[in-house]
Amino acid sequence: MTRRALPLLLCLLAAAPAWAEDPPSFALTTDTPQYCAQLAKQITDRKSTLPDVERLLSDGTDMCGRGQIRGGIRRLRRALVILHHHKPTKDQAPKPALPKDGAAKTVPAKPATPPAPKPAAAPTPSPPITPPT
Repeated sequence: MTRRALPLLLCLLAAAPAWAEDPPSFALTTDTPQYCAQLAKQITDRKSTLPDVERLLSDGTDMCGRGQIRGGIRRLRRALVILHHHKPTKDQAPKPALPKDGAAKTVPAKPATPPAPKPAAAPTPSPPITPPT
């Protein structure tokens, strides 16, 4: 053992009884039905209509309900990854909120300008046909 490792080892051994008496507090967030419910809530809060996300959400919650926690969590996490990387189209973009008085402000539409007409091209004359000699 090197001289550098010895002080570190002594510090760890001195702290070991403290760890045994008061274990560190942390939240276990994997492999529990509560974590399944937390992931499912995150997905449903986003209100996605993507077929893959809906299928993964359904499969994941069903598997968690049957006790297949790891498989259910895997599907729910995959659904969150899809939602994270999905860019909404114009149809799926969130609608702007109305003002506090509830009345929608209308903006006058710009009049449509018709495209300028193209000038008519003059027909090109075809070359005369000469009989073979």
